[in-house]
Amino acid sequence: MEEERHMSGVTPYYTDDPLMDDIRSQHRMLSEPADDDARQLYAGSCSGCEWTTRTPLDARMLQEAFDEHMTTLQEETHRLAASPDDIPDDLEDLRGYMVDGYDADDVNRVFDRLAEATGLSLVCVWEYFDSAGVGGNSQFYVSLEDDRLHEVADDLWEWLNGDPDCDSTPATPGASSSWIGSKADFTAAFEYDDGRHNCAIRDVEE
Repeated sequence: MEEERHMSGVTPYYTDDPLMDDIRSQHRMLSEPADDDARQLYAGSCSGCEWTTRTPLDARMLQEAFDEHMTTLQEETHRLAASPDDIPDDLEDLRGYMVDGYDADDVNRVFDRLAEATGLSLVCVWEYFDSAGVGGNSQFYVSLEDDRLHEVADDLWEWLNGDPDCDSTPATPGASSSWIGSKADFTAAFEYDDGRHNCAIRDVEE
């Protein structure tokens, strides 16, 4: 009760800790009194407001929490910057490029350009390889450094294989980071591999 009487109607206490002042300056935080001596902090990099305790803020705890938050934001920013939603203009001709089908040469040609633009390695897994080349059913995957294949997600498949004259075909393939789907149920070990972007589950060439 004594604490409640003390808190009511008393001017809020603001610490003169230099570290707190530095935090406010660095991160553009605005602090202002609120009901019952609470402080309402608004950070420009965050959405909404965070209510703090009635006691003086522990500057070091706030610094650690904010640094962790900023690290997360920076990682997300770097990820998106490395793989923007808008593809380079010189790749726009790939929209609907495979609408009439594709062969190993088409795959290498297209995937080389996508790899150069995004840094992602894409592979086409075919059912078999014989004297005529790769054939059978095929599927696109993203090949990561852990030697695991990931299913292609988001709009990449439809962007490459859809009708370029149809409005339902995506205008862009989306951010390259969004192309990495679930892990495939097999590793990148195949009986045939052309050393670029084509591989086959079975090599039946005699």
